[in-house]
Amino acid sequence: MICILAKFEMHNEMIYLAPIQGFTDFVYRKVYSMIFNEVDTFFIPYISIKNNQILKKYKREVLPENNLQKKVIPQVLIKDSSELLYLSKLLYDLGYNEINLNLGCPYPMVTNRGKGAGLLPYAEKIKIILSDFFNQQSLKLSVKLRAGLESPKDIETIIPVLNEFPLTEVILHARIAKQLYKGKIKEEAFLVASKFLKHKLVYNGDVFTINDYKIKSGMFPEIQDWMLGRGILMNPFLPAEIQKISNTKEEKFEKLQLFHHSVFEEYIRTLDNDGNTLNKMKQFWIYFSYNFRDQNRIFKAITKTRNLSDYKIQTRLTFNTMY
Repeated sequence: MICILAKFEMHNEMIYLAPIQGFTDFVYRKVYSMIFNEVDTFFIPYISIKNNQILKKYKREVLPENNLQKKVIPQVLIKDSSELLYLSKLLYDLGYNEINLNLGCPYPMVTNRGKGAGLLPYAEKIKIILSDFFNQQSLKLSVKLRAGLESPKDIETIIPVLNEFPLTEVILHARIAKQLYKGKIKEEAFLVASKFLKHKLVYNGDVFTINDYKIKSGMFPEIQDWMLGRGILMNPFLPAEIQKISNTKEEKFEKLQLFHHSVFEEYIRTLDNDGNTLNKMKQFWIYFSYNFRDQNRIFKAITKTRNLSDYKIQTRLTFNTMY
């Protein structure tokens, strides 16, 4: 066991952990925050409702005892004002003082229901949703959005609407929803937002390495706040690298090993059977395998394990041959 010391260095960049369904759940957030100290704000992957109640699978995600980090903001996925008001009251009653509105989820099963990025072509509907919220709620509200559903021009009609309301910030992933997570970022959409948006603007999208960060920060020197998703999943040290905090090779090995083992033990403790734990850890390695040489071979070896005993043997071998 290693002793993780608190970070005292002052830095200008604020780093957010993106809400990624299936990956940055409460177990991941808990363990990550115990070992790596550089993330300033953790976002809970979106919660939504069905038949006027929160879905059961989301309840553990928002419980206060599962969110003890210094700053945690739950994200909501809604289709109209009534759903937003229902979820905001529920989260207020749980002790949250800020929530994030998802206008960016790109998957057709979401957008076809008029949620996430599916709302972006309807600026007037977004205006009604925000107006009803701020007329009836005292919670702080931020927005995470895409550049558009099918066209990056959507952002041009959305910005004037967002400017009418006292949002805490706007987090922009400058792809259109139809791209999912493929193809190039629509940097021109981010330029439009940085020019016309009156709120604090946060960059999100394709910052996987320190070199990516340097390029993006050079393109947008006014941006001080960065939401990282897959970049952290692939390299938990990325926030430290951005903040110029170094770790030796030995420190990295020790932290990665502790991170993996702690996540594993937490899933064993919180999930109801070994099969679910194994599946969850295989999912974890989709990105965690990027910390190792021959990433593809290692990931395939992990996916072939049939039970937790096989898994423990394979991960032990993997760490033993890391360097």
